[in-house]
Amino acid sequence: MNKKLLVAAIMAALTISTSTTLAAPTFSGDARILSQKDDGAHTYTDTRFRLNADSEISDGFYAHARIMGIDDQEGANLFAAAGTGSTGAGVNMDQMYIGTKVGAIDVKAGRQALWAGNGMLADISGIQGLSLATDTGNIGMDAFVGRSEGTDVTAANLKTKGEAVKFGLGYLKEENTNYWALNADTKLTNNVVLSGNYVKNDTDNKNGFLVKATFGEAIHKGDFNYALSYRKIDDNAVKSDWTTDSAYNNSKGVRVEANYKVAENVSLNMYKDFTKTNDSNVGMNRAKAEMTVEF
Repeated sequence: MNKKLLVAAIMAALTISTSTTLAAPTFSGDARILSQKDDGAHTYTDTRFRLNADSEISDGFYAHARIMGIDDQEGANLFAAAGTGSTGAGVNMDQMYIGTKVGAIDVKAGRQALWAGNGMLADISGIQGLSLATDTGNIGMDAFVGRSEGTDVTAANLKTKGEAVKFGLGYLKEENTNYWALNADTKLTNNVVLSGNYVKNDTDNKNGFLVKATFGEAIHKGDFNYALSYRKIDDNAVKSDWTTDSAYNNSKGVRVEANYKVAENVSLNMYKDFTKTNDSNVGMNRAKAEMTVEF
């Protein structure tokens, strides 16, 4: 679709100010610059821009849309399918849904984000479907059903919010494959957080784990933190192109990570993997640097 027509369509849909039932939209977004190098591959770079538009409609209904423009050196375009927002080229509508509250349940229908298993099962920026979510204070629950390129997708999460330890249970079914995840984290001190994740492909009997220690917090300008993690994940234990990090699948080894708060709305993330494939001990190190600006 022509870029100008796409932008005009979104603006028109969300700024019908002549109607008394549709509030003026609010806008927010982010921009990033990313550079990434995998063993045996060329350096990947991209620039990405995302613009959110949100508006209250009436009687508890609301509308959300997000345009994403990305320019990379590979030119792949995967936005028609579920995508993590890390590859592709051009301008696309990666989110567009209508939501409402039914009692304590938040209902969304349309193309929306999907998060499952603390990001190790799914961290998808846009997938078509229906979701239900509720939060009872110490317990949060959500469920999703949808489709991606003709593939049925089901997901669910259960989270606890205890003072000492937080637990999470995640589930993802992609067509005929079932994935499960269990995660927990706790504060050892005010500045040290220890977390653990376990994942399992129940259909193929593959599993894996990741443990991570984070030191410090990167919240305000000038803040810095770093983290050390170790993972050992079987091939096909996770769906690699749907996870927070596509390098997780079939890998074992250490990651060193750092975050620096350049400004209140500017963050810098860097990490370096010292990893090999889990089945053949082939090096699969990744180095990555990403700067993000929120507005």
